[in-house]
Amino acid sequence: MRLYASEDEAYQIRTGREIVEAYPEIYNPWIIQDIKKKLEVRAKTRPDIAGGRSIEDIFAIATYDYWQYGIDTPEEFSHEQLGATDEKKRQYITFRGRFDYIYHLNKKEDMHLLSNKWHAYQLLKDAYRREVLLLESEQDFPAFEAFCQRHPTFVVKPVGLGLSLGVRKVEVGNANLHTLFNQLFAEIKEVNSHWNCGTEKGVLLEELIEQGEEMAMLHPASVNSVRMLTINLGDGDIRLWYPYVRIGVGGNFISAAATGSIVAGINAGTGVVETTGFDKLGKTTDVHPDTHFTIKGIKIPRWGKLCQKAIEMSERLPTLRYIGWDFVYDKDGEWIVMEGNENAGISSSQLIHHRGMREEFEQLIGYHPTKEYWWQGKYPSRFENIK
Repeated sequence: MRLYASEDEAYQIRTGREIVEAYPEIYNPWIIQDIKKKLEVRAKTRPDIAGGRSIEDIFAIATYDYWQYGIDTPEEFSHEQLGATDEKKRQYITFRGRFDYIYHLNKKEDMHLLSNKWHAYQLLKDAYRREVLLLESEQDFPAFEAFCQRHPTFVVKPVGLGLSLGVRKVEVGNANLHTLFNQLFAEIKEVNSHWNCGTEKGVLLEELIEQGEEMAMLHPASVNSVRMLTINLGDGDIRLWYPYVRIGVGGNFISAAATGSIVAGINAGTGVVETTGFDKLGKTTDVHPDTHFTIKGIKIPRWGKLCQKAIEMSERLPTLRYIGWDFVYDKDGEWIVMEGNENAGISSSQLIHHRGMREEFEQLIGYHPTKEYWWQGKYPSRFENIK
């Protein structure tokens, strides 16, 4: 089995299948099924990109692209990478490839400050402006019971997972609290078990954010947010990298690119949305399908205050020079932190502006990765031509 850049799909399919067989500890049955399900949805929605290929062949090509370039399954469709040239694929900062830049900019020993959502809350509590509770064992039930009395509707999150995995809104209602308490632990344990990164223990409960009308009206059912990626270049020079708004759809509670929300680019100087809307498949929309707002032209409230807040938050974590902040506009007209992400993706920025940003990003930070492949040092090589 050899790995190299090639536009020969027969080679890509063959190599992709060999990789799955060679790395059974990564491609367990649940992961394979999950990837194929996602590919089926995307292939049906974007037949123009699927190009008549079978799901088995698309899965094999996607596996090859993942190991050769770091392209994630959604990017095959959102960035139209399936069947793309080697040159085009190298123009993008891929889902996995981004970690080379992250580990250059962020002190690895300090990344837990944000990757562990409880650590982040303890550090930045004043910026959250809401109550958060960590549950770790049966001993925490009294605190849980009291929390439910104060907040009969709340948000539950795994402590250490991203991409909105395991996040949902909980309404206590007439539920038996002991049953609910045990159910939340069981849910998080199951979600964690599917992912290699699901190693953090505990369940996080967050007071529900009540949004300000200017942002809530875009889609009242979801917590609509603004992603601000801060890049600290040193000496007080902090840049805001292509901010964008995330608006929920279809009554879904979560607003995140990974869960199918609409994303649209914001002009960093004016705070006005300057692009059409995009979903995770790369499909465009001029008007929100539920609330019928025209996406382009939406004005983000108190934009100058939000930019200032993002820079201030970046300054508080000087060893994490690359952070994706998710901000929500609350009922008091304040921009509050929903969460900070030490390994934030750059995929949505490239989707929104329909171009790869690798060269532009490298010029900004003054760094070019030296590793040939993103996985070197993380996984053992089982390729004949790579040590």
